[in-house]
Amino acid sequence: MIENWDVIVIGAGSAGLPLAIRAAERGARVLQLEADYRVGGTLFWSSGQIAAAGTRLQQQHGIDDSPDEHFRDAQRIAHDNIDPVVLRLMVDNAGGTIDWLMDLGFKPAPGTPVAGEAHEAYSTRRYLWGTNKAVSILDTLKPVHDRLVQQRRIDLRLQHRLTALLTNGRGAVTGVRASTPGGEVEFHGKNVVLASGGYAANPALWKELTPKVPLCSHVNPYSRGEGLVAARELGAVVDGSEKFLCTFAGFLDKPNDPRTGSFLALSPGNRKVWEIFVNADGKRFMQEDHPSIDYRERSLLAQKGMAMFAVLDEGILQNAASMTLDDIPGYKAKFGKHPAFVKAKTIAELAKKLGVPSTTLRKTIKDYNRAVDSGVDRKFGKQFLIRKIEQAPFYGIKAQGITVLSPAGLKVDKQLRVLGERGRPIPNLYAAGEVLGFGRTSGNAFVGGLSLTPALTFGKILGERLLSW
Repeated sequence: MIENWDVIVIGAGSAGLPLAIRAAERGARVLQLEADYRVGGTLFWSSGQIAAAGTRLQQQHGIDDSPDEHFRDAQRIAHDNIDPVVLRLMVDNAGGTIDWLMDLGFKPAPGTPVAGEAHEAYSTRRYLWGTNKAVSILDTLKPVHDRLVQQRRIDLRLQHRLTALLTNGRGAVTGVRASTPGGEVEFHGKNVVLASGGYAANPALWKELTPKVPLCSHVNPYSRGEGLVAARELGAVVDGSEKFLCTFAGFLDKPNDPRTGSFLALSPGNRKVWEIFVNADGKRFMQEDHPSIDYRERSLLAQKGMAMFAVLDEGILQNAASMTLDDIPGYKAKFGKHPAFVKAKTIAELAKKLGVPSTTLRKTIKDYNRAVDSGVDRKFGKQFLIRKIEQAPFYGIKAQGITVLSPAGLKVDKQLRVLGERGRPIPNLYAAGEVLGFGRTSGNAFVGGLSLTPALTFGKILGERLLSW
């Protein structure tokens, strides 16, 4: 006899967990398939920033806010590039989601909510996180989820990877096919929800969907895009690849593996910027210590291949803070030993190793040293001008924009139904989380909390409403 589930949830991360919890609590028969050996998904990778208007937390702090203000503020930061249908659904329901998390025991970090921290600032304080990044949210949801699994109200199957969506003769989704440790298995259900994450850990799919952006990703290794692939086979619309903004900045730990992106500590909010940044032409292209994160990210995005080089000398190396997450000895030891960390006796040798024109690089450094002498950087306005670049040996770091989220995703309507080519919903198929595409929920900008909050919110909405629609 074929078992028929009320809801089949593909993924057990930021969207899948609240979805399965709320559906099971309402009495639905829930099957949850997760490719990983554990639940949590990108919650192990996310910084955990969430945002909402009209929360009890805001009220406790005397903050007057509304979903309408959140909508306008988010579109302002994102240059009106967020899908208005998706954003409206999110802002109208995010407050209830954060209140629900707090009811379950989530504790916001001291001092939150704030207007802005890691990204461009909101106009009011609606932005918060836990003390242990997104793991704080996982620690809130997992005990509830574990209890429902133990009570057999959620049938959780780990190491089950989606391979295809099953349909009837009329194109309605009737179930899924998944690869398991024991082989391919089919599962049948009334509704299927794709909460399977993005695709930035799949270089081939990235090249197909986001061909203009070189991949240097720091993401969940299970973000391989199976949900996108399966839905596209049914004619689902996948768009938004042009809505991309890199994170500033990082390097490939393994030069031949684009999934090994590591962050560099280059933000003036974390450390003084002693070095200069040059592009493939050997020229400076930005104010290195500009306070706007958006400015820095867009300046790097505009460079060929999103590539740049941080240039410094021995005096800077000995006095500045580490530009990696390593301690100072570990950071210094990378130069000359790691392909991205170059050491040279002369500027000419440094230029050769970096692959930039020697004459141009020498002139760039000469002009910068003059700015240090005068105390004024007339070309770009760099504020921290404490040391010239003049003491051999000279150093360079091959850096580039980092991918932390995938921009393209499935198009959905206000009920989160996956849409086909003619704008018609594919029957019984829904989606939530990064499978919608970061470009759909945050546009071509990093708007505080507009990756994780929509995932949590849309998962909760589907868990509460799916069987009622």
